[in-house]
Amino acid sequence: MAAPGIVLVARGDDDPAVLASLDVVIRQLQDLRPDLQVTLGLLNSVTPTVEEAVQDLADTGTSEIAMVPMDLTSATEHSPVLGCVAESVGAKHPDLGVIISRPIGPAVELLNVLDSKLREALQRVNAVEVDSLVLACPDGGDVRGVSLLARRARQWGAHHRLPVQLAQNDVTGRATAQAITALRAQGRRHIAVGSLFLTSGPVFRAHHQAAVRAGALAVTSPITEDPRVTELILARYAFAAMRLLDVDPHEE
Repeated sequence: MAAPGIVLVARGDDDPAVLASLDVVIRQLQDLRPDLQVTLGLLNSVTPTVEEAVQDLADTGTSEIAMVPMDLTSATEHSPVLGCVAESVGAKHPDLGVIISRPIGPAVELLNVLDSKLREALQRVNAVEVDSLVLACPDGGDVRGVSLLARRARQWGAHHRLPVQLAQNDVTGRATAQAITALRAQGRRHIAVGSLFLTSGPVFRAHHQAAVRAGALAVTSPITEDPRVTELILARYAFAAMRLLDVDPHEE
């Protein structure tokens, strides 16, 4: 039997840079697993939609699909929007086995990715001293994800022996600015910002602008294209694919 196909589910954004980053992830997945059919589905009615991605896979003869939420802030629960889309897909394709994997989530491995990005950002500005850090990410996430994000901030701080402020941002970027202000109130002046963002979407752009305006020493870029992110996606996919073995698409 052919391996289940993968639909990478991300927030809708028609920015070409965002789509280019996600295309890199797809190519990395295909290089690691050339036997897999991989496609991208975007939420919020931005094309390619999740429905279009499923249709593309169904047209190639794929009979089972694992949807992987590209969400770094939820640990166990997926977006209700994705749940509704999956139900719609199931009604339209009753013979297709579809399962939603765990989100990527705030996995501890991502702290190593942030460290790599931080070194790159500090080198770009020739910085030699950092006295505090901000761990910035999108807002939202499930209860477990929010708890893990706070834990990751503590772990990151302990690793670098620096104070760390967690900033969970909406589209205003206000949380990042407030985190930097709080560190300045503690007497910190050399503040670097780690961006736990998958792509350079609108929330990332607002956060980045807020960090620069607030005087951050360095701000890291999104983590999309790091191979360790691709490995996490494959891990989520593999676990979901095993669950598909126990799922009967005809069950009520």
